[in-house]
This record gives sequence, structure tokens and C-alpha cells, in this order.
Amino acid sequence: MNQLFEKINPVLEWIMKLAITNLVWVVFNLPVAYLTLSLFFIREEPQFIMTMATLAILAPFISFPATTAMFGVVRKWIMKEDIPLFRHYWAAYKENYKRSMAGGLVFTLAGVILTADYYYLKSTLPLAGYLFLFLLVWLFLIMLYFFADTVHTETKLFQSMKNSLILTIANPFFSFGIALISIIILYFSFTSATFLLPFFSGSSIAALSFFGYYKVFSKVVELQNSQADQ
Repeated sequence: MNQLFEKINPVLEWIMKLAITNLVWVVFNLPVAYLTLSLFFIREEPQFIMTMATLAILAPFISFPATTAMFGVVRKWIMKEDIPLFRHYWAAYKENYKRSMAGGLVFTLAGVILTADYYYLKSTLPLAGYLFLFLLVWLFLIMLYFFADTVHTETKLFQSMKNSLILTIANPFFSFGIALISIIILYFSFTSATFLLPFFSGSSIAALSFFGYYKVFSKVVELQNSQADQ
């Protein structure tokens, strides 16, 4: 029993950490979370469009800083550093707020443009619609890597975005696998496993995304160092 508990204990600790971090993230995202859930109960198209527009306006100022702080907490765990969760979350939130907000404005604008193009073209030019759908997935992946890069490196905003773009290309199959798994988690969280939303959806995606980012980032750095030595 002791051996079994020793094997299970790390898993239980991770589950607890993910759940608590996700709850903190939801609290910092309350206005956005409320509006997102309200979308499932809206039946009129004008109201739906208005709610989506409100979400797009609020996201850079609320969701992006909160998500960056969550990535900051997850980064410490993956790098095996013991931290006070609430204190580090708040410190990461304050430290990266302006940069996260600025990045959020760029990503939100790009997302709105690509989404509008997708809905406009999917019925008239299906192939072009699929192209924009692919670009939306790619943008989502770059955004996940941007969160990770923000808390892992000390670079300027657009350099961080450039790094995130390059890393998605450096190992495209692995990175797009991370993005697809994240999208699947979101899909099931909103359709069937709604209990994941307050406890695991955001934090599990953050952990998965930072793990993928860190793996690709480490390989790129290792390759650059080997080339420099040669």
C-alpha cells in the first residue's frame, strides 16, 4: 500500500495543483467566463454577435493577462520548482500584464479577421474556408506558444511573437499535435465534459502547451549552441 501511495501521490498532487490553478484562473476571468457560458443560451443572432464582440473587447484586458499568469505557474511546476501558488500567480499577473494585454490586442484582432473570412468564404469558396480554418488553428498554436514564451524568456513583445511563430515551424507535426489536443479538450469541455471547465480545461491546456513549447525551445537552443561550437 505504501508503494502504491508513493506512485499515486505525485499524480494526485498534479491533479490538485491543476484544479486550484484553474479555479484561480476562472476567478480572474469571471466576466469573460460568464459571457462565454451565456453564448449557449442565446437564440437570437444579433445578441450572439453582440456578445462575441464584447468578448473580443474584454479578452485582451482580462483573459490574456490571467492566462499568462497561469502559464507562469505551470512553468514552475514543469521545471520542478516549488512555489507558493497564489503568490506566484499574482506576481506573474502583475509583471506581465501590459505585455499580455498588448499581445492580446494583436491576437484578438488577427482572430477576428480570420474568423470573419472563414465564415464569409466557407459557403462560397469551401477550399478557401478550410485554408482560413487552418490559419485559425495555427494562430491558436502561436498564441499558446506566446503565453509560454512570455513567462520563459525576457524579450520584447514582437520578438516574442516572432519566436512563437518560429517554434511552431521548427517542429510542425509535434506542435500542431499540441494544438489539436488542446482544441479537443476545449471541445469536450464545452459539449459533454462541462465539469472540466472550472477545474481542468485551462490549466491542463497550459501544462500541455508549455511542455510542448519547452521541448521545442530546448531543441532549438541546443541546435544553436552546437552550431556555435562548430
